[in-house]
Amino acid sequence: MTLKLLSRQILLNIPSASGIEIYNHNYYIIGDDSAWLFILDNTLNLVEKIPLLKKEKLSETAIEKKKKPDFEAMTFARADNEEVLFIFGSGSKPIKRDKLVIVFPEKQHTVERFSLEEFYNVLREKEIGEGHKLNIEAAAADNNKLYLFHRGNISGKNLVFTFPLYDFADYVFERTKNVPDYTVTNYVLPYLNGIAAGFSGASILDEKRILFSASVENTANEIDDGAILGSFIGIINQQEKTVGCEVISQNNQIVPVKIESVCLKQTTGNIHTLLAVTDSDGGASEVLEIELTE
Repeated sequence: MTLKLLSRQILLNIPSASGIEIYNHNYYIIGDDSAWLFILDNTLNLVEKIPLLKKEKLSETAIEKKKKPDFEAMTFARADNEEVLFIFGSGSKPIKRDKLVIVFPEKQHTVERFSLEEFYNVLREKEIGEGHKLNIEAAAADNNKLYLFHRGNISGKNLVFTFPLYDFADYVFERTKNVPDYTVTNYVLPYLNGIAAGFSGASILDEKRILFSASVENTANEIDDGAILGSFIGIINQQEKTVGCEVISQNNQIVPVKIESVCLKQTTGNIHTLLAVTDSDGGASEVLEIELTE
């Protein structure tokens, strides 16, 4: 696997970009301290802004850290015979960040909101060790399954939770009160300068494999930011439970970017063109175009 950084472009007026998806040739982007879903065309011009929070909580500027909903993960999925966009809070602070926003692009981007408090509590109690925090940083969905990625840069547990998609849809649309059953897999990710990488983004690559990003920053806990060392792009083989990845570099130097999300733009043979967004922790967000060759 080789990576080639093709381009970098500034995302104007989008703070702390944390998720990107492509739908109908438009780019859907969220920020972890933003109250909005931004829809851009493929030249990065703003097409529409969708409010993710209730009117009294909307803000045109970045939301301060202690109050932000921390929207870190999103994925399109086919549920009830229509396309929906699931946007997840990270769960790193109970209640405040236990939010799910569901956007219906086929219904003029109608928005519904749902609490994941009970759902996330199950994951906290069963899977996250004492002294550590749940931190959902990425999501991906295929025709049958929903995958949620826990960032384990501190605990060393980079977990992928796999749920039956229809069971999850039944739960969030309140057709059942039971938290859906799931399986969990712990993946070992690489280090940079002795500091562990943690999952940050994901996208379905094909029926057997998931594309992912993992970033490395020098921080002592799951919430605070730290010096950005670099990011990896890789592929998970679901059947073999294996991971392969490469660090993003240019001119034989690691590029010090914190990739927060990655998605597949197109595939030609063994070459995949990817889009990724970065969060520079207070600076301008960027969208990167990356070529992955197998």
